[in-house]
Amino acid sequence: MRYAVFDIGSNSIKFIVAETRQGRVRILREQSISTRLAEHLIDTCELRPEAIARTLTALRQLRAEATTLRVEHFRAVATSAVRDSRNRRVFLKAAREILGFQVRLLSGNDEAETIFNGVSADPYWHGKDMLLLDIGGGSVEWVQGHQDKMEMRISLPLGAVRLRERFLHHYPVVADTANLLVETVRAQIAHPLVHYSLGSRRLIGTGGTITCLVAIHKKLMEFDPRKIDRATLTIDQIRGLMKHFTGRTLDELRALPGLPPKRADLIIPGTAIVLATMELLGAKRLNVSVRGLRYGVLTTAIGENESFHSPPQSHTKNHVPSKR
Repeated sequence: MRYAVFDIGSNSIKFIVAETRQGRVRILREQSISTRLAEHLIDTCELRPEAIARTLTALRQLRAEATTLRVEHFRAVATSAVRDSRNRRVFLKAAREILGFQVRLLSGNDEAETIFNGVSADPYWHGKDMLLLDIGGGSVEWVQGHQDKMEMRISLPLGAVRLRERFLHHYPVVADTANLLVETVRAQIAHPLVHYSLGSRRLIGTGGTITCLVAIHKKLMEFDPRKIDRATLTIDQIRGLMKHFTGRTLDELRALPGLPPKRADLIIPGTAIVLATMELLGAKRLNVSVRGLRYGVLTTAIGENESFHSPPQSHTKNHVPSKR
């Protein structure tokens, strides 16, 4: 059986195709296409026609690819940009016409829970206490769990695209501005996260910002999930990366090894969210997972259709960097 998942995010569409055979799951294809669906959403509360057009074009391309791969089961979800827009029905109708099936619009809590399911399905994290941080383009999710059971979850509209449009209007970004952004985010999340506690839990990060931080730290010329998944970064290393980003023009940021050019304007606001969270929780180390929402949707889809006991297997060369 073959499954395809379309994760329609605020910054990109993430696409995954998996095959189940004899109780095991193998990832056949992963792809991420930057569409910046949330562009200027903060100004108008509507998805812009050009952003919708980019996203629908990408969906049409990925739907054709799924047909070529002889996919039998499909799932599509939409997150922050769509749920926060006044014209979401127009977009969802157009997306359904292209895909041939309905797109499920996730609430923030649904998104957080699905991300938790995607990460906790990894045998490496199975049974471990964790606190998840997922940074998207439109929203950020924090999920606290104990032995694969979710304890608390929250989703806030503080994604990298939103922060970039609210606070960063000029590049290069000076160090004082970056530090002020970290302080501003920390102040905004302090009350919502007042009952969250790291304790003995592992802080695990997912999303494009976090995987890119590892790729930049390791100076990876090509995105290799095997070198990123389950990697760790200390808070001092992340602070060093933020210092490395400040004072650089967008062209200079685009030239950094490990940073996809289309993410260049998002890396500073995304890193600010990471640092604000770590400082607030007193975390010294961040563990990284390349899994997330799409893996949670995939795991649920397989569980609904067949007996499923094995998590998705190792990544393929078709995996490209997440730009969520």
